[in-house]
Amino acid sequence: MPILKNLPARLKGGSRVNGELENTRGELILRKMSLNLKSSAFEEPSDNEKWAQANSLLDGGVPRDRNPFEDEEDENEANEERRGGKSSFKGTLERIRGVSPLKTLGKLGKGLRMSGRSKGTATPSPQGSVASTPTSEKKKKGRRSSEGSLLRFAGKCRESLRKESLTNGELCSESEGGDSSSRRLSFMKMVGLGKLKRESMADHSSHEEEVVEEEVVEEVKPREPLSVLEILQLVTKRDLFLADTHILELEQECNEAAAATLPSSPAGGAIPEDLNSPGSKDGGRRKAKDVELLYEALQKELWAVVRESLRSPTAGPNLGLVVQVLQQEEQADRDWAQGEGALPGGPRPRQLKQQWKEALAEAANGSLPQRNEAQGGELADYLDRVRTRVVEDLGAAKRNVVPVYPEEYEPFQVYLKSYHQAVARRLQSITDDQLLITDIYSLLDWLYNIYNKDVLGTVSMTMPFNRSKLGPLLPSETVDKLEQDCLNSVREKVTTELSQVLDEEEKRWMETLHIEEYQITLARTVIQRLQVDLEQSAAINRNLGSRVAQCSLNGLADFLYSFQRKVEMFHEGLVNMVGDNEDGYVSKTIALVNCCPPFRGFVQRCVQCDPAISEDSARRANTSLDRIVNQGVKVLSDRLYERIRPFFDKLVKRKWLNNTETYEQIESHIKEHFKKFRRVDSPPYQVLVGEVHRRVLMEYLRSIMRGRIICTSFRMRKRMAGRLRDEGKQMEVLFKDLESPSSWLDSAIPHLSEIILLEDIPSIQMEVGVLVREFPDIRKKHVSAILNIRGMTRQTERQEILNIVKDIENSDTLTRLSRDRALFSEVPVTSEVHCLNLGLSRIALTASSCFSSLRPRRTKRAPVREAYDDML
Repeated sequence: MPILKNLPARLKGGSRVNGELENTRGELILRKMSLNLKSSAFEEPSDNEKWAQANSLLDGGVPRDRNPFEDEEDENEANEERRGGKSSFKGTLERIRGVSPLKTLGKLGKGLRMSGRSKGTATPSPQGSVASTPTSEKKKKGRRSSEGSLLRFAGKCRESLRKESLTNGELCSESEGGDSSSRRLSFMKMVGLGKLKRESMADHSSHEEEVVEEEVVEEVKPREPLSVLEILQLVTKRDLFLADTHILELEQECNEAAAATLPSSPAGGAIPEDLNSPGSKDGGRRKAKDVELLYEALQKELWAVVRESLRSPTAGPNLGLVVQVLQQEEQADRDWAQGEGALPGGPRPRQLKQQWKEALAEAANGSLPQRNEAQGGELADYLDRVRTRVVEDLGAAKRNVVPVYPEEYEPFQVYLKSYHQAVARRLQSITDDQLLITDIYSLLDWLYNIYNKDVLGTVSMTMPFNRSKLGPLLPSETVDKLEQDCLNSVREKVTTELSQVLDEEEKRWMETLHIEEYQITLARTVIQRLQVDLEQSAAINRNLGSRVAQCSLNGLADFLYSFQRKVEMFHEGLVNMVGDNEDGYVSKTIALVNCCPPFRGFVQRCVQCDPAISEDSARRANTSLDRIVNQGVKVLSDRLYERIRPFFDKLVKRKWLNNTETYEQIESHIKEHFKKFRRVDSPPYQVLVGEVHRRVLMEYLRSIMRGRIICTSFRMRKRMAGRLRDEGKQMEVLFKDLESPSSWLDSAIPHLSEIILLEDIPSIQMEVGVLVREFPDIRKKHVSAILNIRGMTRQTERQEILNIVKDIENSDTLTRLSRDRALFSEVPVTSEVHCLNLGLSRIALTASSCFSSLRPRRTKRAPVREAYDDML
């Protein structure tokens, strides 16, 4: 029909009022006014129904149950009707009911054109303009989402479809009742065809002018704000900066609406009634909720991008949008703070930059291994996994994230601080539980060394940062508690565990006495238990190592005293043991002595950690060890002396001058015993061989000082001096082979042999002086006994020689050297020559000297005297 073709474009296109509801209704009017259109129950869904299905918010990912406003729909629709949003449509239906179709179409087209011109004064939107109300010209252009929030959008769509179906029913009934009008229209066409053509041409020309006018208006109209759903779609598509821009605009609308509803207007005038209406207040509340929901969705996507960007080299663009959003929100916070309406308690300031830091901290906490992965005794492995993850994530942040942020954000410092705080929370949760001592050492080592060296040290090599902003991982009180737990563990070991070990070892000594064993595990067991704490604490830091060493040394000194007492009781019970178990007793004694060198070395190591503090404990420990060694050496040397003492009684007798068997037996027994004595570890072995050396030589000198031989001739003196010289040489070789440290003892016998052999007084005086200087503990009685053996009876000569000893005894040298060289002090002078025999010997010597004076003097001694003169 020509009339239908020339309908105004406003009627065909419609306008988008209330979410395109008016456009839908206009299309329904056009369809029902067609004479050939028949309604059917099986027709295809209309375009409006398809749009409603395609644009349903329920299909866009919003949950169906998020509609807390469904119980308010009836009230809100009533408010809409009071504002007049639906009255114009219903009035149009009333006017066209029962009226001629031609007149109805003409009036309707004219009314729509007038309505379109009146609405053209407002700012049009790309999808239609809002129906005018009495206060619409005073308001700002409306937003499509103002009809409802995200939570109500699904309900509104369903309500629009229901109303559309009701409208279609009314129009169908009216179309069926108008058949007579359509027949009358055919008759009028036959009568007034020319008139109709003129009218149709006039309508067509007016329609073209209106279309041209509308097209011109559409070219200059401004951008319409996006709906809430469209902003949400921008967020989900991660067009974050644009979405934030529209959210800020929506927030500004909410602020303006809230400011307009205050008790007094800015100009002091009355507030329009429509601003205080319930519908206006509900719309403002819905908009405010929409803003908050949009900000929640925006922040969710922002922090998701932040988390994903850490390990994604291609996340730069999205992360750049995050940075732009943060900067834009910071500017919005500053503008809000500088504005007049900045009141506390509102949504501003949003402080997205601070929330960004909190999001980084949360992401770092989630990236680290969880606390429940740290099992008892395996804390070192767990902390190593934490270290690896921190280093890897910070390296990824440096490569992928840091270049995107501006410098004023200090991104690397923020990332490092986030992981530092996450590690601190892990360690704090670990220390809240009871830890094993091995885990405590692992935690302290990780805290003092590994984290600072392998984590912060590695990171600082590639990216500098400020360590003072990080703070400690654990409070100082917690660290002190952990260190005190280490000290308590050491005390527990030395007081309880080591005491039990010593008691068990003491029982084993008696049970294994029949077994020859020269080593026991006591020292190794004790040192291993204490050494673990000492090494681990020293590796952590010097202060803790010193405290643990002091604690270990104090406990060890007490333990060694107990060990000394048990050794003494062991020897007291078995000192007189003979028989089959004697070899076992000797071997057990050697084994106990062999425990001392390891203990002494461990004591010295503890002393090195802090010499000033450990002096008293070290002295007590060394004293106990010295007593154990000395007692063991005494037991062993006594066992040897009991075997060789009978042979010393046969020395320095007349048979001894011609028989070497006695000394050979002494040397044989010494070698035999030292086959076992060599099992003694150093340095106690040097103490043992030195003591045997001193005691053998002392017994040999005691045999000489008995004076059982008095030389009556030069020949006899020569034989005796030669024998002394030979056996002295043999003893020197023997103890040299035994690695004796007391080689200074070897010169005593050669000096005595020279005193016996020499003839002239000056040479004897010189030799006595050398002897006294090398052995400061020698006394006049010892020299007098040697002169008796030599057969010197002249008192004048004897006194000249003894004066040399008296002068050295009165000097300071004797007092200074007597502490180091003590040999003759333990050699008593017990002459077995009776006074009568001595007198007869002197008479014999005087007669012999008279006879010798009658013979010519031999000159073969001259070289000897010259040699002594050279020595002087």
